[in-house]
Amino acid sequence: MSVSFFKYLKFLFTSCNQHGVHSPFVYNFITRSLYTKPRYKGNKVFDILLKSIGYFNARIVHFPTENSVLKDVIQESFPKTVFKGKPYDIIYLEHPEEDPFQDYGSLGNAIQNDSMVLINSIHKNRKAETHWENIKKWEHVTVTIDFFHCGAVFFRKEQAEEHFKIRI
Repeated sequence: MSVSFFKYLKFLFTSCNQHGVHSPFVYNFITRSLYTKPRYKGNKVFDILLKSIGYFNARIVHFPTENSVLKDVIQESFPKTVFKGKPYDIIYLEHPEEDPFQDYGSLGNAIQNDSMVLINSIHKNRKAETHWENIKKWEHVTVTIDFFHCGAVFFRKEQAEEHFKIRI
């Protein structure tokens, strides 16, 4: 058995579903978006990204590294979505260890109150896990959601600081 299998088992024992969530914002996000039928079969992270774009009505999506396949899928599903301009509604980080945003201050005017950062493979290796833990400590981060395969970060001023582990 691999180390990632044990990490996943630990995640399963320490995570919850919608019934363990006491934040109306997070509860609505997961029940009205993430727990619906898959949009992109075969890849949970892409599915979460697409559902998030639809749920939050995201108009500006940013990829620090080029991902033309995913951009094409987004354009097909959400033709009004663009990939240039600021502030970003959603930032998608494919490789967390190559994250250009090493701290909250480096985001500058790239985010707003309702922005979301979706980070792929947060449990891929020790470096990715350390980076995830550091992001959770950033100033102005109010909500993080660990889905095991990826993590979501929110900066909502009206939200109490909470960190969730949610099975999807």
